[in-house]
Amino acid sequence: MVRNAIVVGGGIAGHSAALALLQAGFAVTVLEQRPEEDGLGSFLRLNPNGLDALSALDLLDRVAGVSFPVEHVERRELNGEVLVRRALSDPLPDRGLGARFITWANLAGALRDEAARRGATVRHGARVVDAAPTGDGVRALLADGGQLEGDVLIGADGTWSTIRTVIDPAAPAPEHRGSRTVYGYAPAADVPPAPAQLRSYRGPAHWLAHLDDPDTGEIFFFTNIKTPEPLPSPGPGTEDWRTELLRNWDHDDIPARILAAATRIRASDDRALHHLPRWHTDRMVVIGDAAHAAPPASEQGGCLAIEDAVVLGQCLRDLEPPSALSRFEQERRERVEKIIAMATGRAEIGDPRWTHEYHLSWETPLR
Repeated sequence: MVRNAIVVGGGIAGHSAALALLQAGFAVTVLEQRPEEDGLGSFLRLNPNGLDALSALDLLDRVAGVSFPVEHVERRELNGEVLVRRALSDPLPDRGLGARFITWANLAGALRDEAARRGATVRHGARVVDAAPTGDGVRALLADGGQLEGDVLIGADGTWSTIRTVIDPAAPAPEHRGSRTVYGYAPAADVPPAPAQLRSYRGPAHWLAHLDDPDTGEIFFFTNIKTPEPLPSPGPGTEDWRTELLRNWDHDDIPARILAAATRIRASDDRALHHLPRWHTDRMVVIGDAAHAAPPASEQGGCLAIEDAVVLGQCLRDLEPPSALSRFEQERRERVEKIIAMATGRAEIGDPRWTHEYHLSWETPLR
């Protein structure tokens, strides 16, 4: 008999979970509250462990087609002097897994489209407000009064997860880290090109980093601002951010030229969820940022979400709930909490190969 899975959240974690559960033999419905077209959004670096997890979902080629490689990290003075230039080594050269840059929209879109192509039902504008066990399954309750029943429910609904508080009403919320990441996009700018590399410029008190698409010359940039206050809602728009950031630079500085050419600037508060006491019930589980929100400094938030999806799919392929959900937590908790602890200064940073070389094989039995 075909088992049914409900996935709450249609971002990177949610559609990765949908793909893994389809491979495990489930019928999958993804419930996403946002409309299908949600803009450019932010961007991320997919490190080798994330690419390896995509390979386990048979999605590596598709994602490679909407991303570009990042081969070097470079830091410069404003006069162009190179302070640091470091190659990003490929820890798995036989598999061709280096690092790649991708926008959130491109990655989520590739995952969503492939999940739908393989048979998942994807519903947009479907906001889940509650969930409850049904004895031998679980029921999701929607804001419009609708309901959906399944054998298992996966909460992939991000930093402000509803499912996390359904599982544990006393669950801690991600903490504000006292900073925010400001990021943006410029179709082009009059600056020295930095193809296939992450280049940052250091000013007297501020910095700005950018990556340039080697094919189009498009520029994606970011910086970080220390602040004790969370962003208001709605937050500042592009012109507000441009005005604020330009105060940090002279008009002919390279960061100022990038900011002047930007057509989109946004920001998000840096938050982290170090330890979630309860990840699951007998039929519900949280993954990705809903279970372990990682700050941008980890450079691993998206990769960990895809890893979660693969391991969860393996567990539900080989075991029945609740054993599968318990095994999933057992396999994942130590790794994700250690990475978040390193990113937030709660643990010493060890050999980065431990993070990047994490290998997942779909064929691995978990019994």
